[in-house]
Amino acid sequence: MPIYEYRCPHCQGVTERFAPIASIPKQVACDTCGKTAARIISQTAVQLSARSKVGRLDPKYDRMVDGAMRRTASADPDRLINRRGDIAKGRPDD
Repeated sequence: MPIYEYRCPHCQGVTERFAPIASIPKQVACDTCGKTAARIISQTAVQLSARSKVGRLDPKYDRMVDGAMRRTASADPDRLINRRGDIAKGRPDD
């Protein structure tokens, strides 16, 4: 059920009401002063999936992360592979 917001023209207080979309109240009584408050347009909220959040990231952050990984040896994801050495030679105990 959506939340609707109403602003009182007298005290500038904001009142919130839950109401079904089919029966949206046009005016309600202000919670602060009791006078009639008119409906205002409020900010909407949307839940995004993790995939869409990543897609909306600015490409400069990718460059910043890549740069940080180049400057920090412990952040390199290939550090374990590089530490292992040449795989073709096998292990010393093989």
